[in-house]
Amino acid sequence: MLMNFAFYDIETTGISPAFDQPLQFAAILTDAEFREIERVNLRCRIAPHIIPSPWALAVTGLRPAQLTDPSLPTLFELTQEISALIDRWSPAIWTGFNSIRFDEEMLRQAFYQNLQPDVFAANSGLPGQTG
Repeated sequence: MLMNFAFYDIETTGISPAFDQPLQFAAILTDAEFREIERVNLRCRIAPHIIPSPWALAVTGLRPAQLTDPSLPTLFELTQEISALIDRWSPAIWTGFNSIRFDEEMLRQAFYQNLQPDVFAANSGLPGQTG
């Protein structure tokens, strides 16, 4: 069976899964021949208790006013969107740059903190792992 590939990246308020949060989730779904099927670029506003790292803001290019835009979804809503996307794009092999050491840890913590039922959904597409 040929598997689709999902390439993803997140931008965050810093490097600590326990004290920072995702601000942006972008992903591209391709077929087994790497032809693009779909792409998403999701953003959310910063949670009131999070203080962003100045370095993270420099990397993402976001301004403080963009972080508090009330028209953006909350982190809770973003985690719901990401979880639904993972379900919709499954089965797929999920990959990205430094995803195992950073993105997956950050997403697992965000799912856990926002009461998403499948906190391991971020690595459910990896061979040998179940979500």
